[in-house]
Amino acid sequence: MNEALAPHPHDEGAVASASEAMDGEPSAGRSGVHPLVSLLDKLACDAAGLDVIYDALELVATHFGLHEALVAVPNDTVGRQVFRLGRLPVGAAELERLGEGDQFASVPDSVPHPVRSLVAGIAAVALTTDLARRQLVRDRATGLLSRAVFNEALRSAAAQSSRYGWIFTVMVLRVAQDTPSDKELRRLGYAFGRALRTGDTGGRLLGATFTALLPNATAESLHALVRRFSEESGVPAEAVHFASATAPKDSVDPAELFRLASARLRES
Repeated sequence: MNEALAPHPHDEGAVASASEAMDGEPSAGRSGVHPLVSLLDKLACDAAGLDVIYDALELVATHFGLHEALVAVPNDTVGRQVFRLGRLPVGAAELERLGEGDQFASVPDSVPHPVRSLVAGIAAVALTTDLARRQLVRDRATGLLSRAVFNEALRSAAAQSSRYGWIFTVMVLRVAQDTPSDKELRRLGYAFGRALRTGDTGGRLLGATFTALLPNATAESLHALVRRFSEESGVPAEAVHFASATAPKDSVDPAELFRLASARLRES
């Protein structure tokens, strides 16, 4: 169920089509249409952040009698983000249901295409607005997420782990070499980014030390990431050192998880 690019949520044709699909009759302008469309006004005048996405999923779920709904938003800054009805955590089963190229999925699959597209458009605008408001940027040297952005992702993951028992691993990886040049650091950062998989979050700490947040990671998946990084960067495996901490086993406190991973790296 691969979607075409979602129409801009302020495209009047898209809004009218979605309104007709949800109301069962053509709409006459913005007044009187389904509440989903009113979220566009909320996006324009209220700093509601990502709450608008969950509001949209809830409205569609109520209208079409859904017990599952997901919307995915590709984004150049933080990568593809997936939001789930009820703010539930997104695991491997949900990602498989959604599909790598899909923007919307539901159970049952009864949501008309115009409505799916409008929800995807609302989600895209909400995420972009939220990122801009928080001034989330990439690390200029490597193109990876900045420390501030990574910390935000870690706090969010830790909160979900504390509430729902979501399993994830914080990994710290260091390349053992002399102080790299800007060009070499950029090359290593890009190699680390390419070694990550869909759903992983990567950032840079200091120098050639990188960090990753890995959902549902196993010991083998950590070794696999290191192998991919070594292949992408050309750095010998013996020159790559790494350590990790896993939530909720080790802790659900983001600062403690990062401290444990960093301490284990120093001891390795």
